[in-house]
Amino acid sequence: DAWRRGEWRVYVCVCVCVCVCRVRVWHPQVGVAPITHPNDKPPNPDPQERARSVTQAAKSGTLCTISQGELEGMPFGSYVDYVLDNDGHPVLLLNEQSMHTRNMLADGRVSMLVQLKSTRREIPAAAQPRCTVAGRIAKVDDKEEILQNRVTYSLAHSYAEQVIESPSFSFYKIIPERVYYVGGFGVLSEWVDVQDYQQAQPDILADKTADLVDKVNEVNGEELPNLYTSYLAEEGDGELQSIRVTTVDRLGMDLRVKHGDYTDEYRLGFRMAATTLEDAQSEITKLFQEAWEVANGYYEGDTSPPVEVLAKDALRRS
Repeated sequence: DAWRRGEWRVYVCVCVCVCVCRVRVWHPQVGVAPITHPNDKPPNPDPQERARSVTQAAKSGTLCTISQGELEGMPFGSYVDYVLDNDGHPVLLLNEQSMHTRNMLADGRVSMLVQLKSTRREIPAAAQPRCTVAGRIAKVDDKEEILQNRVTYSLAHSYAEQVIESPSFSFYKIIPERVYYVGGFGVLSEWVDVQDYQQAQPDILADKTADLVDKVNEVNGEELPNLYTSYLAEEGDGELQSIRVTTVDRLGMDLRVKHGDYTDEYRLGFRMAATTLEDAQSEITKLFQEAWEVANGYYEGDTSPPVEVLAKDALRRS
């Protein structure tokens, strides 16, 4: 009877009010405070964190040893796979008879260059972040450490199961003495304190960065110019020729922009720090949505995401 008399409207109103209240209170990132304010520079991972993230994600690199015999004293480079231990030491599974193993057993000084990968041809290798770890090689003899390395290495490199039990292969690790980080072509490059590197934690997106960057550039390629028009254009000059994302981390993303005769690097920060891959994807979607709204005159917000020029084209500086 009450329903027929129209009292159902009261029930509906009450239900709607309760739902609205719940929606306003609930937040998917409880306890995570906004990381940006109007006109702030975007937050950036520290160089040691960036370096640790690169070494965590790369999983392979060029090992340089000091040649023996006829080429004595000459640097010898070879491709190797590796994983990191808890202290950020690169751990390698090496054949005892290989040239680089014989070299380093005679002279334990080594260095290894590692670099983030990209599957997209338009992103040159020189534009990718990279890291050089220089130090001394040490054979892993601790049984518990060997067992842990077997698990970690097999998960990262599936072929390892075929040779990991062979007496011809052993685990070696590089004990870092110097760490050098390069953000990309013409971008930040500096020596990183070894202790800071060892204590740093890789970014939560480190192992997913390459795939995420490729996906953003492929799926959102046509939307990238909106980021330039809405947020970056006042920082540069000349007509936009190309724009692409080079790296993504929990705090934001770096973009390489070619406009006019110059190529510059920018940092575009997230409004909220990402704690998962899904969070990062959501923040990226928000940036594209806001940029579209700004470009088309629909945006009603009073702040924009923080932007920083990371590097100017060397030709511009000269």
